[in-house]
Amino acid sequence: MKGLKLYILYTGQINMPSKGHMTPGKDEGVSVSFPAYCYLIDHPKGKILVDCGMHHGGPACVREEDIVVNRLAELSVKPEDIKYVVMTHLHVDHAAYMTSFPNATFVVRKEELKAAWWPETCEKGYVYDDYKDTRNYKYIQPKDDEIFDLFLDGSVLLIDTKGHTRGHQSVVLDLPETGKTVLVGDASSFRENMEEKILPGYCSNSWHAMQNLEKLKHMEEEGYFLIFGHDIAQKENLKLSPAFYG
Repeated sequence: MKGLKLYILYTGQINMPSKGHMTPGKDEGVSVSFPAYCYLIDHPKGKILVDCGMHHGGPACVREEDIVVNRLAELSVKPEDIKYVVMTHLHVDHAAYMTSFPNATFVVRKEELKAAWWPETCEKGYVYDDYKDTRNYKYIQPKDDEIFDLFLDGSVLLIDTKGHTRGHQSVVLDLPETGKTVLVGDASSFRENMEEKILPGYCSNSWHAMQNLEKLKHMEEEGYFLIFGHDIAQKENLKLSPAFYG
């Protein structure tokens, strides 16, 4: 779509003592460091933020400039300029600064909100304190398997990629020069999850997760550009903000 832009906001690094946390059954005990991102989509009808970053502490290394509101400020974008906040899911490295955008409309799968507010024992990764004050925010809650067309023009589609969490969603953009682009999120945190059919870490439903890894692979084979949630090698080739994809 003409005028559509994508900015990739680097929001810190995660240092894990075992890569097997992200690739269960492979590289257990091998330490790994990988990037984390949020995304700004500049649409002619309004600005969209995808995910809200993470706090510094534990395995997360977040500098002051990595906090999502500061990354946006580098682009002269204020929190009140954000029309929609799309949450791929509400895990700790994605939902830390939701409260920085009280005037936005949040777009979260209904099943993801259920998981975040009342997770099953197997559904790890949520930190209630990060979003406990967002209960009365404005939400759009797409159904479980719905393809949600955010601006009703085909330019920003939210697709069901559940499995890592029960309400995980990915974002498909129709960029004017780059073409079809997918913000994968943690449906495939690393490329190797997709390539080698390795389930993502903290998997709420293995069957759905594998089905969506295969769906993502098909999309790439048909020419879509996939941006993985935490891939190490891909970071070297990505245009990070203030550069953008048009």
